[in-house]
Amino acid sequence: MIANLSKVNNNWVYQSNKLIEASHSFSVLEQKLIRVLASMIKKDDIELKEYQFKATDLSEILGIHQKNIYKELDTVTDKLMARVVKRKNDTDKKFKKFHLIKIAEFENGILTLKIDEEVKEFYLELKQYTKYQLKNILRFKNSYSFRVYELLKQYEKIRFRELSIKDLRTILDIEENQYPKYANLKQKVINVAMKEINLNTDIFFDFKEIKVNRKVTSIKFAIKSKTVTKGNDEIAATEESLQENNDIKIVKEIIKENILDHEAKKIFKIANGDITKIKEKYKIVSQLNNVDNIVGAVLSALKEDWTSTQGNSRHGSFNDYEQRSYDFDKLEKKLLGWDKND
Repeated sequence: MIANLSKVNNNWVYQSNKLIEASHSFSVLEQKLIRVLASMIKKDDIELKEYQFKATDLSEILGIHQKNIYKELDTVTDKLMARVVKRKNDTDKKFKKFHLIKIAEFENGILTLKIDEEVKEFYLELKQYTKYQLKNILRFKNSYSFRVYELLKQYEKIRFRELSIKDLRTILDIEENQYPKYANLKQKVINVAMKEINLNTDIFFDFKEIKVNRKVTSIKFAIKSKTVTKGNDEIAATEESLQENNDIKIVKEIIKENILDHEAKKIFKIANGDITKIKEKYKIVSQLNNVDNIVGAVLSALKEDWTSTQGNSRHGSFNDYEQRSYDFDKLEKKLLGWDKND
């Protein structure tokens, strides 16, 4: 039976979290096609089926010109059938590799696809899974956006997800010699994904870099669901959002380090909107030695009303006392409310 794709945007994609966290790298077109196929599977299905699609329908959904559809589908199905999905555990020296597609056939303008039985655990009788509507990913133009979206969607209810740079590279199948510097990885992968996800999907995200000895070793993502409001509520929410954005912008202009929007918002709130006070406390914190967590320190300075005399000497008693007694990571978590999620 030929699939009706007239309302495919509203289809739900159900995937095992094991698949979401597996290592693989597909092109944009491959990822769209495999997810269109996955969206045909119903949550209560007990077996995998063959699905048939009109090439003209796929042309519109996948953004392929109709005169090129045969050639493009021939190429993309070749690649899909050759791709490998890897589940690895380097600690225990284990790995398992899969192909996702078992059958790809094109005849009389109809493409027939079937997912391989070996990966049915990723799509059928799911216990730990993530779901989203197909429309969220169909506008992506960058291949990494698909994977980052699913990784964050998986943790949407938790609102935060921390991934080491090593794990992120493994999941996204990015070799060490590809974007070898973190700055390149951030620019080409994380920032591009953030722009596409925040613009096109049902979630927003921001991120914070976690450093060890000044080297970025992991990323903490802050995830927020988009909500729909109506009428006066929508107007009020928009006005509030605009004001919040302005407050955040002001704080980020003062604090030069990379901070998250919600951190800037908290700093503004604790300072009661006093810009002079924020500048003063940031200046004090900037004079301290070896403070990796600037946000935690600024929040503490505001909360406890540190004075300039306490922070002026880089080798004074306060500086020494601060290093012994303050865990700025814990203080930040407490002040931001993160300790409730840990």
